[in-house]
Amino acid sequence: MTSHPQTRPETITCLADYLPRQRIHPYARTETTDELLRTLTHGLHAEGTISDPDTFTQTLHTRLAHGPTGFHGIALLAAHSRTITTPAAAFARIPPNLTWPSADDHTIHDIFLLTVPYRLIDTGCIQAYAVLARHTAHPGFRRMLAASRTTDELYELFRLIR
Repeated sequence: MTSHPQTRPETITCLADYLPRQRIHPYARTETTDELLRTLTHGLHAEGTISDPDTFTQTLHTRLAHGPTGFHGIALLAAHSRTITTPAAAFARIPPNLTWPSADDHTIHDIFLLTVPYRLIDTGCIQAYAVLARHTAHPGFRRMLAASRTTDELYELFRLIR
């Protein structure tokens, strides 16, 4: 039995493989949570990652209604949906005027949107997302994330997540 190359990556991928520069928003200018979600969703739709942006945005709202997604100032919003065509991620620095639900007492400053297709073929994205989750628990990573101001600085940090 031979392994299909898309089924099992030979090397562990990095987060940047799923989070290119155009999906990094260090200065999101939105007034509401809905606007922020729609901004991220429409960017993913424009690239062909999701097929129906309105349905996907509703999926995100439903996920948020089930409870907080953030710890230590970082939200990891994962979505698994039939509208997702390929694994992808997006990042936004949350504007100071916007509040995001947190499971602890820390104000959420950053959000990672992590998408997983209904029929997952690429297990590399799950590995990359799991490593990201572990990194967010470390104060050193959180300091580096907070210190990264530009798209290029954030992208280079995300390339280190393997």
